[in-house]
Amino acid sequence: MARVSGTVAKFEIENSQRQENVDHVYVAVDAGLQSPVTLSLNTLSFRNRVAGHDPRIRLGVIGWRWTHLPARGLYPLEFFDYETVELIENVEYRVLERAAMEDYFSLRCANCRRIEAWGVPYRRAEPGLHQIHSRRASASVPEDMRGRDGAVRFYFDEGQRVELALLKFSGQ
Repeated sequence: MARVSGTVAKFEIENSQRQENVDHVYVAVDAGLQSPVTLSLNTLSFRNRVAGHDPRIRLGVIGWRWTHLPARGLYPLEFFDYETVELIENVEYRVLERAAMEDYFSLRCANCRRIEAWGVPYRRAEPGLHQIHSRRASASVPEDMRGRDGAVRFYFDEGQRVELALLKFSGQ
């Protein structure tokens, strides 16, 4: 697990000739490293759709104010769990279609001063984080991974507002 913090350098919706394969947006984060760190954010669950379950993402948003921004960089992370967050905050999840998730991420990325994300490191052409969602068992994934959840947080100048986005799949 890892945590990255920086500024949005690029935002793009996954591109495929087959629209049914589009299930992510990609956010390049300038974290002050040699190359950007790419966030792979789910906009629907391909696995749930293939298994005949609801593929839509459930989005929970927690808001508050920031007093300081997290330092840019990529850091190891031992533990992050939605259950802990949900014990402290009353999180309401709403079900969103893929296009609504794309719009949500696009708008936040275009307007945030800083972005922070928790996830599992991967490396393709450049470093990245994926699994930026709940890792608890779901309708199509029986493996229950406690303490390994991912999330994304947006910091805005306007009102020094912060949004923590929690993503869950059907059955979580």
